[in-house]
Amino acid sequence: MSFQRDGKQYTNVVALIEGGELKDEYIVLGAHYDHLGEKSGQIYPGADDNASGSAALIEIARELSAHREDLKRSIIIAAFDAEEIGLYGSTYLAEFLDALVGIDKVKLMMSVDMVGRYADTHKLVMEGVATIKNGRILAKGAGERHSINVKAKNFETSVLTATDTEAFARMQVPTLAVSTGLHPQYHKPTDTPDLIDYDGLDRISLCLTDFAMDAATDESFAASGRVARKHMDKAPVFEAGLTGSIGNALLSFPKADLSSKGRMDYSAGLTTRLNFGSFGLQVDALWESSTSRFPSLEPMFGAAQDYTQRSVTVPAYFLIRSDASENGAFLGLGGYYSYVYSHSFSKDDPLWSVNPHQGGLAANFGVKVANLVLEWSFRWQLNNLFAEQASHLQNATYLKVSWIF
Repeated sequence: MSFQRDGKQYTNVVALIEGGELKDEYIVLGAHYDHLGEKSGQIYPGADDNASGSAALIEIARELSAHREDLKRSIIIAAFDAEEIGLYGSTYLAEFLDALVGIDKVKLMMSVDMVGRYADTHKLVMEGVATIKNGRILAKGAGERHSINVKAKNFETSVLTATDTEAFARMQVPTLAVSTGLHPQYHKPTDTPDLIDYDGLDRISLCLTDFAMDAATDESFAASGRVARKHMDKAPVFEAGLTGSIGNALLSFPKADLSSKGRMDYSAGLTTRLNFGSFGLQVDALWESSTSRFPSLEPMFGAAQDYTQRSVTVPAYFLIRSDASENGAFLGLGGYYSYVYSHSFSKDDPLWSVNPHQGGLAANFGVKVANLVLEWSFRWQLNNLFAEQASHLQNATYLKVSWIF
């Protein structure tokens, strides 16, 4: 199966093991056979990435072919080209199958990518079991039958890496990304055959054969309807997660035309979002500790001190999103409310009454990639911090990191 991309020709090696009564439904088993080749005069063998996956795929195909009379669904064996430069081979096959038979006929896509280091990691990671009904049970069961420690993960979560499941997952096909994990030789000339655990590779091949047999023979095998966040083309309507931030806030005295230096501030709490296409609403619930330098109450050149307050803060932002997809940049405008439940001075307390109810304007901007959100937020307080003085916290700036469930 040859195809062109960016003016160059590539080749996928594809085989079909025809099934029985459900032969018009397909299980796709894939591994990329390309690697980095030669760079700057050095050879990159790619013994684990991904010769191990290609070797396992051949053995899996051999076993399944020997038991083809037991298959109900058909099995597509695909050795992909051009994975390293952009998942070109698997993307082409996904689009080809969609046009030929309809992507809804593909019931599973499993990518076998780097499975040669079981002796080092003592685990076979199978990411995506939550995309399959009872996927965790099936994965664990296949591992137990061959003494393989399967670490079943609900979804693929890495925002930095991808494998040949990507195009299929974005078409709502249940996917499994299978690997024994990364290692120091990844994408280096030292990824050599002598480091491969051949016994483990053999048992992994049998384990994956069993899983494929289950998928191809069990009529009840089906998608769960759940999709990894990194594979969503459209953000869910509601999202929630954990968030934390660091920053500082300047203590300002407008009447005296004086602003003090900030100190380390930090917060932690929950973040929630409602998404409506290119717009959204973000509301956070935060515990915060904010510290600023407090100017001397004594004559000129008196010693300054620190003022600290702890509060429960709820910022709310109306968001403009770069697009309706799961990932992208955003800009928000809104306001915040803080309930201050305690405060302290590092030296002399002037006994001023702190306003427990504080609030003002808020803005943020940032970027979301799969489950990870990186954001800058800003606040400008409108009401007074102290009842006795026209003073308030303003120009508060925070760097915030959030993890969406």
